[in-house]
Amino acid sequence: MIYFTNIVPTGHYLEHHADEVPWDKFVEIIMTTKNPRKKGDNFEIEKDGYYILFKIENKILHVINAKRS
Repeated sequence: MIYFTNIVPTGHYLEHHADEVPWDKFVEIIMTTKNPRKKGDNFEIEKDGYYILFKIENKILHVINAKRS
């Protein structure tokens, strides 16, 4: 289980992935996934045909990548 107090999109997500994975879909996937995989300092989720990559720093979840798989 991961803990965070806020979700913030990175510039990379806004520039390259916001059109492919809407923000509400991203939040839905994050909130309904109990155990994301650890990948180095980041976390990843593959669910319902989507791939999500994010990191948590200072209790803030930063969206790095979100795309259809």
